[in-house]
Amino acid sequence: MALLITIMTVALLVAVTVMFQRKSWQSYLLANTYKTDIQLRGMAESGINIGLALLQQDIKKNSYDSLSDDWAVLEKDELRTLFVDGNLEVKIEDLSGRLQINSLVQNADNDQQSEGGQGGAGTEKELRDILVRLLLSPMFAIEEETEVHQIVDALVDWIDADERESDNGAESSYYQALDTPYGCRNGPIQYIEELLLVRGITPQVLFGDGEKKGLADYITVYGEDGRININTADSLLIKSLDPLISDELVEKLIDFRDDEENRERLVNSAWYTDIGSWPGDIVLAEKLLTTQSTFFLVRSIAQSESHFRRVTAVVNRVDVETTKILSKKVN
Repeated sequence: MALLITIMTVALLVAVTVMFQRKSWQSYLLANTYKTDIQLRGMAESGINIGLALLQQDIKKNSYDSLSDDWAVLEKDELRTLFVDGNLEVKIEDLSGRLQINSLVQNADNDQQSEGGQGGAGTEKELRDILVRLLLSPMFAIEEETEVHQIVDALVDWIDADERESDNGAESSYYQALDTPYGCRNGPIQYIEELLLVRGITPQVLFGDGEKKGLADYITVYGEDGRININTADSLLIKSLDPLISDELVEKLIDFRDDEENRERLVNSAWYTDIGSWPGDIVLAEKLLTTQSTFFLVRSIAQSESHFRRVTAVVNRVDVETTKILSKKVN
């Protein structure tokens, strides 16, 4: 009996010890994960502040923005020594190098008129033509030209303040007749994902699918003057600026602006005319171009082993003294 009692007691103690050890280990893992998460969150937030500092420093050095600036060529290795327990990566994208989607329409609350003559029906028409040429590229998941015109007209109807349908567009009457009805915004688009509500714009068109590109990488909801920074715009968007621009000309333009010897020439938006053999009959609309950027997307990723934290912020660089965070997302 004494032996049995001893064995039962030892077995009970072993079971209790194992359970205690398991709970303690789980608590340790939970606490360690929480600690790591807090550290990575702080690192990622620091990355956003680094991006803000670079943008603020850059505007004091240059009166124009290009892909040769410090904010555009920030390498991961430059941030490696900042933190011991993790790696930080910061990437800054120029949203001013994209097509301003809200400039397709001049609403009362999206007024583009200025002393410089920006905005108006002429600008709207040219921007819509650029969008049409962009979507006609085989790089997007659109099969027919009619689909392109339906998307552009539907976008115009979604943004404009009235309920008059464009030739191929859609207003509230169309959206209210859907299985899940909703109204047309009739105002400026507030975020990119909202475009999925617009007739004809599918997730594949907006975000791509691995094989096809997504429209979201070429447009922005920020900005009201309709201008595109030619120094930072993607080659596909540059080609869409004029129907006469060929793939060969686009390649020459990209090579010219990437050449360090031409860096000082990029201050003027008409620098493309300095390219050798540039056709004299291709003159890009000056009112649609700029070399100065005001809106940026800052992505900061902090990683430690299998854990990571990502903070994404949209930044408005107002002037040499002010840079504002317009939105921030943590995941």
